Amino acid sequence: MKTVRFLIILLLALSISSVAVAQSDPVVNEEFGVTVTPPEAWEALTDDDSAVASFKHGESQSQIQVIATPLMNDEVADVFFDTFHSTLSESDFEEVSREETEIGGFAGTSVTYEFTHSGVTLAIKVFEFMHDDTAWLAIGYMQDDEADEYSQAYYSVIENLSFENGE
Repeated sequence: MKTVRFLIILLLALSISSVAVAQSDPVVNEEFGVTVTPPEAWEALTDDDSAVASFKHGESQSQIQVIATPLMNDEVADVFFDTFHSTLSESDFEEVSREETEIGGFAGTSVTYEFTHSGVTLAIKVFEFMHDDTAWLAIGYMQDDEADEYSQAYYSVIENLSFENGE
């Protein structure tokens, strides 16, 4: 009986430790030549085909997505970004702030939205920027009352983006 209990505990420990290792592994996307590092204690989501990388915080259910699309020129980038923001506005997301800023050495636009549903208000943080000929969106979804706690994790994803060309 002690042997069975020991094996069960050992198997549980191994499964928990493998999850912890998987949570800290960076996501490498060869198509866009980028490595995206998840925040500590966030797990990579593998079922999000629309994103270069997606992460979820298990306890809070907050999420971070990094989305990219190859472009030909700045006008196409403007259409891509405008379409994304229009979709949010048309879905009753309220724009709270917008500013030109720099995060992690990338110059871009930071926009914050709020959306209330079933008595819960979500804060949606969006950072849009260009790198080479690619338009990038980093999007953080978190409950408004937890935004201060999880915003640093969102910013760390942007700050730790690593491109093959060394930027």
